Amino acid sequence: MDALDAYFDTLRDAEAPPRPQKMLEEINSLVGLQIRLSGEQLRLLDEDPPGAKKFIGDQVRKQLIDLYTSRVLVSAANRVGETLGDKLDCKTWDDAADRIHDLAVKAFERKREYLVGENGQIARDIQTLMPSSWNDNDKLQLLIGLSQGAKTTFNQKTHRQERQVFQRFSYIFLAARLLEGMEAEELTDAVLTHLEQAEDALVYAIGQSEYARIASNAIRLADFGEAARKAFGEERLNETAAGLGESDREALIESLGRYALNESHRRLLLSATSELWVDYLTRIEALRISIGLEAYAQRDPLVQYKSKASEMFPQLVEDIRGLVVSRIFTMQRKPVEITPIETADLPRQTPPTDMQNASGKKKRRRRS
Repeated sequence: MDALDAYFDTLRDAEAPPRPQKMLEEINSLVGLQIRLSGEQLRLLDEDPPGAKKFIGDQVRKQLIDLYTSRVLVSAANRVGETLGDKLDCKTWDDAADRIHDLAVKAFERKREYLVGENGQIARDIQTLMPSSWNDNDKLQLLIGLSQGAKTTFNQKTHRQERQVFQRFSYIFLAARLLEGMEAEELTDAVLTHLEQAEDALVYAIGQSEYARIASNAIRLADFGEAARKAFGEERLNETAAGLGESDREALIESLGRYALNESHRRLLLSATSELWVDYLTRIEALRISIGLEAYAQRDPLVQYKSKASEMFPQLVEDIRGLVVSRIFTMQRKPVEITPIETADLPRQTPPTDMQNASGKKKRRRRS
């Protein structure tokens, strides 16, 4: 609307205003909308441009309200999970907001009744998916299965029916409600505890995978590399791997998992540091080249270089931390090479040979 006001202000100062059709084209280009005027309105625009400004502004305002109302309506429909209508005829923004809110609330109520109401779809699915015996994995699978639904659709290209899985609801708002009112320190402790438990589970899972991979060819504990040394020490590395008890095997699995996970973290830190270090050196070189311009501003280039470089290094450390944190939860772990430890076996006693006995005797001096 400010652009429209500015356009009519320029018409007031113009000696000869353009033709009505030309003015309408300029207004449409300026506001980015398609304004349509009747013959009577075009005549009024020619004779009294400030008077025509009111109904042109009303059209611009109406089209903007219709445009953004339809966009918000589509966004709300995507969030609710069902259509809220094609178009709303609203005169003001407040009217549009109230109507969209009412439609969304009614859609939520219908969806709630359909999913968790009396004889709702969730209740029927629970009866179907309920296992006879429970464990943590079964509970997790049930929660995931309840949040998803399936429907039959018709593929226009293949002319066949297809089964399409869709998201019926999410647990985000339930999680937010559970966190509501929780102290920051309590939430931090809960998150850290969860991460520690997840790390322990990940260590054990990785350790089982590495143990199964190495155990088929391992003869001694030394064949399990540094993980065996950390688990049992130097004195047991020559023991046979097949003779491990249950507790020793669990200790070796945990040591293997922690060693492999540490190696994965080390690779991640190294890759992040290498990637950002190259960029840091490039920026330092650019700073070195451009710092000579500081002399034109009567500043000491060396002082300015040290000052800016000292600010760039802490930023590098912060960027490395941010990159590691952003990748650590999504990285795909690669197999870690386990190098067997070479141990010194006890020397074996071998009997002296005849040649050794002969060489040990004193040689007789032959007379000439």
